[in-house]
Amino acid sequence: MIHHELGQWPLVISVSAGLQTLEAMQAFTDDWNRWLDRGEPFVSLRVFADADALVHPEGGAQNAKQWLQARGADIRRQMMGMASVVPADQYERVRKMNVEKLFGVPASTFSDSDDALAWIGERVMVPRGLPFDLAAVRAALAAARATAGVA
Repeated sequence: MIHHELGQWPLVISVSAGLQTLEAMQAFTDDWNRWLDRGEPFVSLRVFADADALVHPEGGAQNAKQWLQARGADIRRQMMGMASVVPADQYERVRKMNVEKLFGVPASTFSDSDDALAWIGERVMVPRGLPFDLAAVRAALAAARATAGVA
């Protein structure tokens, strides 16, 4: 399951839990297409609640590659940054992926949500003079986690 919280726009919070289907992955890229089509810069906080949430369904990697090729210029133009939070036991494996190079935007991977939020605040929001109410963002993240069925 993937749940998005847009109440802190331009921060988009996405929480993923469990194995994803190809249909769920397509819905995820459809959501991204809508955000990109707004023509407004935004930042992404992706929280992978468990190891299963990191697994692409069969055919998913190829679909993601095609989507990245199609929307790459929009991503580089509109994404201010991307922080990913993964389970601590997956961190060493996942951090080796160069997300910054893949997406062409400032990006980093964390094993702790607070570290990711600090990075977003310091690296993305504050330098641009954008409001960043840490308490409100933490509340939105907690709500997104609860909706996604994650403790």
